[in-house]
Amino acid sequence: MRIRRYKPPISVSTQPFRTVRRLQQNPTYTPLMTGPVVNAIVLAALSATSAMSGLTLGVCMRLVGL
Repeated sequence: MRIRRYKPPISVSTQPFRTVRRLQQNPTYTPLMTGPVVNAIVLAALSATSAMSGLTLGVCMRLVGL
């Protein structure tokens, strides 16, 4: 049985490999850091848009008689 060498735990501050690679390939690329508030606003906007389109489609179908 081989004795494994001690490996220190992975640091929390390390970036994912893909992000580092993308930054090396395209220096103008900067990852968009959004907070939970911005995510909630975007989700609310998408929900409102889909709900409005569903209401509009339902009214149109009602007018046509389906």
